[in-house]
Amino acid sequence: MTNSERINRLYHRELHLETIDLEPEDFQQATLLSDRFNNESQQWQAYVKILGLLALKKWLSDRHLRLDNQIESLPPDQIISSEPICPLQVGGFKVCLLTDENIVNEGIEIPEKMIYSPEFAAHLYILLQVLIESEAALLIGFIRHDQFKNLSLQKNEIGNYQLSLNQLNYDSSQLILNLKYLSPAAIKLPENTLPESKPWEKLTNWLEGILTEGWQPLEEVLANRKPIIQMAFRLDRTTEQLSPKVVKNFLKQFQITQQPRDKIQADLSQPELSDTEVNKALVQILQTTEDEETRWQIAELLWEIDPSHPAAGVRRAMDLGMQLARVPVALMIAILPKPNQRFAVLSRVYPMQEQRFLPANLKLIGLDENGESLFEIRARQRDDYIQFKFTADPGDRFSLQVTLNSATVTKQFVI
Repeated sequence: MTNSERINRLYHRELHLETIDLEPEDFQQATLLSDRFNNESQQWQAYVKILGLLALKKWLSDRHLRLDNQIESLPPDQIISSEPICPLQVGGFKVCLLTDENIVNEGIEIPEKMIYSPEFAAHLYILLQVLIESEAALLIGFIRHDQFKNLSLQKNEIGNYQLSLNQLNYDSSQLILNLKYLSPAAIKLPENTLPESKPWEKLTNWLEGILTEGWQPLEEVLANRKPIIQMAFRLDRTTEQLSPKVVKNFLKQFQITQQPRDKIQADLSQPELSDTEVNKALVQILQTTEDEETRWQIAELLWEIDPSHPAAGVRRAMDLGMQLARVPVALMIAILPKPNQRFAVLSRVYPMQEQRFLPANLKLIGLDENGESLFEIRARQRDDYIQFKFTADPGDRFSLQVTLNSATVTKQFVI
């Protein structure tokens, strides 16, 4: 037992706090579920949180109450975040679990959104300390949401509220009475005046013109940067725009290497191609070629000359600067229908504003819905973007993480 654990145990014993014993199988499960993350600090954060969740689940079960959430199905970004896990479900109650291995007597921090956001606010906030060396957890106390308004909480420099331990209710029997006999409606939570939030962004909705707030056309997000097109053609030097002549040269290159050649119906011997003929030729290649790289090249050509063309799929971007420690980068996602009812997905991270290159060691990480790693791309010196392309089926779920040092932004998607 560490010295800090001894001090805390003595302090908590005076308060007659309940101890929840952790069994070997709890540590095995926490190890198994945390090992799916690549980063060591994320693994440890997940390990401690999962032990806290297992302790809460056991404490509730011993009192004929049930944690309705499946621990292994919780969103990965909640498990690896330093923030509380909100909201969990216990019967009709929303519960916020604050857990850590090192809780000092001065108090704890609660993000503002955990109190005032309809998405995260909970009826009851439960503080639990994980004691790894002691193979136990301590149920320290709880506070009801309606009691927050009676407290004069102070924000710290990062916008979190400071809650001292003496502002908690240490009587666990009161927590049981609340969960068993109080109506959840008796504790009024913030009301959502906006449409219900959807944590998983449905990309196929984009193809129907349905987008959620924050996702914008790439040109708008990167308004201060010139377009970067890494393909088998270059921009017209005089206009710095794609011209029919440039596209015609690309089509000729494609025609030379493809069989049968008669698949492109536009007459490439003409001195100039009309916009209609250019679009027709590009779409025909897009719908017939089986080469994935060529399909993305055609899609990017169409985005430049006809961004709203229905055959080109959809690309949108989000400014992550405010979420990623103010590092000016943008995440772009593109979805492109395939002939076999599957979808091609392109993920890309761009530098923004005056930044010409991405910060070295910035990472783009893909996770499946269980938090298993799908890919990890790391920016090198002088990378003007990093990207990854893959194919997905309807209903597939995945997360994208953009990580730099200790800052991480996670976005969840479903096809």
